[in-house]
Amino acid sequence: MNIEQLGYIGFNSTDPAAFTNYATTALGMQEVSLGTGRPSFRIDSYEQRVIVESSDKNGAAYIGWQLADDAALQAAAAEVQATGVAVEQATTEELEVRRVADMVHFLDPAGHRVELYRGAGRTNEAFNSPRGIPGFVAEDLGLGHAVLSTRNLPETQAFYTGILGFKVSDYMIDAPFTATFLHCNPRHHSLAFADGNFFNIPNVMHHFMLEIEDEDEVGRQWDHVQHEGVPVAMNIGRHTNDHMFSFYVASPVGVLTEFGAGGRLIDDSTWEVWQMPGPDIWGHKHGH
Repeated sequence: MNIEQLGYIGFNSTDPAAFTNYATTALGMQEVSLGTGRPSFRIDSYEQRVIVESSDKNGAAYIGWQLADDAALQAAAAEVQATGVAVEQATTEELEVRRVADMVHFLDPAGHRVELYRGAGRTNEAFNSPRGIPGFVAEDLGLGHAVLSTRNLPETQAFYTGILGFKVSDYMIDAPFTATFLHCNPRHHSLAFADGNFFNIPNVMHHFMLEIEDEDEVGRQWDHVQHEGVPVAMNIGRHTNDHMFSFYVASPVGVLTEFGAGGRLIDDSTWEVWQMPGPDIWGHKHGH
């Protein structure tokens, strides 16, 4: 299976208006009106990267992974089905909401809803950030990355590497928690799993990452969120593995957002998987 990129994330929200304000003013994403009845947000030439579902609960609802064409999608669905996992075809409404030509979905071993799709809608209209951000690092590298928690990391990792075709970038064992970082294209990781037992949390999305092109823009955004009183989860720092210069803020849906620049790219022909000594070179202290 050859997944190309992290295409979109859907969030459940008890207050979609609050998330809309957060997405536009704190993160600088562009709100778009696609006629789906749901708030949607752009960061690049794709029609949308984030979708908000009105709900009686908060948290991640689904994660969409892009495949090249119909043949790749059908083959991928068959591979997953062959393992005994129930694979369902998207409804017409789901295709309209995701703005994709075709999609199937299923649950991973941790219960996260995985969507495989083809034919995402794109636009020639220039991206226009309400925060004046000139551009996000996305396009063929995808939305960014998502970090999920799981109480059974070995089984979940085996599902994504053995069935969905992700490659391990690096990993961490008890330093201070156990985690695995996976890639599907040159972005250092599009997906990571952290041990939910350490955090004493269920199988949820811990955070999603947005990357911009300029570290100075990260600094300006850092000043902005502090001035506006956006809850800071982790202050500025740099990660050990992907070298991301970033900070974390808390969204209204209970999922953190990492906002950063300078992410590392991987060349599979030369990359060597390694065990990280810890998550950070410096910084990323909790709270502020």
